[in-house]
Amino acid sequence: MTSPPPFVDLLIVGAGLSGLAAAAAAQRAGLDWRALEARDRVGGRALSQPGPEGRAVHDLGPAWIWPHDRRAQTLARRLGLGLFDQHAEGRLVFEDRDGAIRRDLDMAPMAGALRVDGGLGGLAEAASRDLPAERIALGAPVAGLRLAADRVRATARDGRPLVEARRAIVALPPRLAARLDWRPALPDATLAALQGAPGWMAAKAKLVAIYDAPFWREAGLSGDAISHRGPLAEVHDASPADAAEGALFGFVGLPPAARAADAAGLKTVAIDQLVRLFGAQAGRPAKVLFKDWAQDPLSAAPRDLAEPPRHPQGGPPRLSGPWSDRIVFAGSEHAEVSPGYVEGALAAGEAALAAARS
Repeated sequence: MTSPPPFVDLLIVGAGLSGLAAAAAAQRAGLDWRALEARDRVGGRALSQPGPEGRAVHDLGPAWIWPHDRRAQTLARRLGLGLFDQHAEGRLVFEDRDGAIRRDLDMAPMAGALRVDGGLGGLAEAASRDLPAERIALGAPVAGLRLAADRVRATARDGRPLVEARRAIVALPPRLAARLDWRPALPDATLAALQGAPGWMAAKAKLVAIYDAPFWREAGLSGDAISHRGPLAEVHDASPADAAEGALFGFVGLPPAARAADAAGLKTVAIDQLVRLFGAQAGRPAKVLFKDWAQDPLSAAPRDLAEPPRHPQGGPPRLSGPWSDRIVFAGSEHAEVSPGYVEGALAAGEAALAAARS
């Protein structure tokens, strides 16, 4: 006989940075909560992967927090994670549409940004370790939400009930939240607001080239580059704090369909571009990491691939009808402050917990 699903005060759908922030707030409030995460890891779009021999980790999702990001800095320090300045010393490289290159520009577009020693993925992992492990279920995708008289039920793809709760926080990218099987259906205005909100990172792709040392610094270059030729539209120094190895990361400027058509070839032409920008040493990376978020079905919806990328505008969608006192939406896209940034993800999670308790 199948046992009934657990019944808790609060269900959190998604254990990215926003879901983890909501979970931490629920833990402090003494609530009985559960988080269901489709991936086999926490962090969502905060993803860090090791370089050669695991000497350092490199961010394939968001990489920076900013001096005014109070929540992100406080969390990192409370968890014992160091912060260090984004490298900004040296000149910027500029490549025009025809491939002409300048290396004499005293510009530092990311000066003042902070990075987490161990990566932003490490921030999410440390935040999850600060919570009861038995309350976070990994590899547990939610396919639908059902509303009963006194509870919300999360269901799996086969209709199996997973968790029941008095209230739920849905900490998913908005367009993925819209694709859940809602019963009863969400109000049309709420559904339209979710479908109209671009996903944070959803249309982006990042490439990280890792080297034995940050050789460009010796040439007086910062590692920053702007290119109108591509395929990398902008490049930045991604070396670890101790510079034990060097790394350059770039945002790919091609649209999702073009990236998907030849992912292997894209890496080759991207390294060729780094050679143009930074010299022959750039052609000998020890390792190349690549993440196309548009091809990740847990981060991007079809509409994210079809539209030009836009930055999230923030603010949770309005709810009316039977769902209005049972669910709250979280995620960086819904933040009232710093939407589309790490700080916004944390702020939205905290705000969602407050709204769910009101």
